Amino acid sequence: MKALVTGGAGFIGSHVVRALLSRGWEVRVLHLPHEPLRNLEGLPVERVAGDVTDVAGVRSAVKGCGRVFHLAAIYALWHPDPDRFRAVNVEGTRNVLRAAGEAGVEKVVYTSSIAVFGGQGPGCDATEQSPFRLGETGDPYAISKYEAHRVAVELAGQGLNVTLVAPCAPLGPGDVGPTPTGRLLLSILHLPVPVVIDTSSNMIDVRDVAEGHILAAERGRAGESYLLGHQNRSLLELARMAASLAGVHRPILQAPPAVATLAGHALLWYADHVSHRAPLFTPRSIRMAALGLRADCRKAVLELNLPQAPIETAVRDALIWFARNGYVRNPGARERLLRLEQASDFPGS
Repeated sequence: MKALVTGGAGFIGSHVVRALLSRGWEVRVLHLPHEPLRNLEGLPVERVAGDVTDVAGVRSAVKGCGRVFHLAAIYALWHPDPDRFRAVNVEGTRNVLRAAGEAGVEKVVYTSSIAVFGGQGPGCDATEQSPFRLGETGDPYAISKYEAHRVAVELAGQGLNVTLVAPCAPLGPGDVGPTPTGRLLLSILHLPVPVVIDTSSNMIDVRDVAEGHILAAERGRAGESYLLGHQNRSLLELARMAASLAGVHRPILQAPPAVATLAGHALLWYADHVSHRAPLFTPRSIRMAALGLRADCRKAVLELNLPQAPIETAVRDALIWFARNGYVRNPGARERLLRLEQASDFPGS
C-alpha cells in the first residue's frame, strides 16, 4: 500500500518517510519544487514537486494512496510575507484533508503543534484539553496552526478518519532548516556570549515524533489529538548540554523575557530591513516563551505507546548531523563532534 507524506523532505517528515519504509510501505513525497532534498537522498521514494496551496496538484498527489500524513507547513518565527502562514498552514491543510476525503483515503494523520495547546503559564503543563493561549501573542505561526487544527477537527466531525498529532520541540538529525530549536543549538556553538530565554519547553527526539505519527495512523482515534513530547527542560539546560557535547567553554546568559524583548525588537528590525532572514528570536516569540511550552504527554504514551528516547541522545545526534553537513562553523566544535560520532551509535541519517 502507498502512503503520501506532504512535507516529506523536511525535518519531521523525512523521519516519517523512513519509518514508513522500514514497515514496507511505498511512499510518495510531496515537496516544494525548489526545496532541498538532502533528507531523501538514497531513499526509494516517489518524489512529486508541488504546493499544498494548489488544489489540483494536491488531488493528483493523493490519488492512489491509502494513507496520508500531512506535515507540510511553514514552521518559522518570521516570514517576509506573513500572509503565507495562513495560505499554507490553514488553506493548505484544508486542501489536503478535503482531497483525502474525496479520494476515500483509509486514514489521515495531521501534524498540528504544541502551539495549539501550550502557553498555559510558567510551570504549567499543557494537555490535549488545554485552551488556545498563544493567540494573545499575535504570532502568525501559532494562530495559523490553531486555525488549521480546527479545520482538521471540523472535517473529522464530518466523517474524515483523521487523527491529529501535536509535536513538541523536536531534536535530532536532519534539521535542514534549521528549525528555531536547531538554530538555538547552533547559536551556542557560534556566539561569543550565547543568550537563552528563561523558560521551559517540552522536548522530544524527532525519531520518536516520527514513530508517533505511524502509531497514530495505527492506533489513534478519529478526531482525537495527541501531544508528542517527552521531557520538560529549560532552554538553559539545553544550551549547557549542547556546549558540553561540543566542548564549547563560554558563559551562557539566561535573560528574563522583559530584557530579551528589547533585543527581539532590534533583531526583528534587522530582519525586516537588512538581512531579510529569520532572526534568532522576535518579540512575539519572547511572549510565547514567557507563557511557556511545557506539556504533559501521557495520553500519547498510554494510548499510542509513544517511545521516549533520552533527550541527551537527540541533542548529541542533532549536533553530529550539523557538524557532518556543514552547519558548524566553529572548527574546534566540529572536530570534537565528528570524533564523538566515531565513538557513538549515531545512525547516519
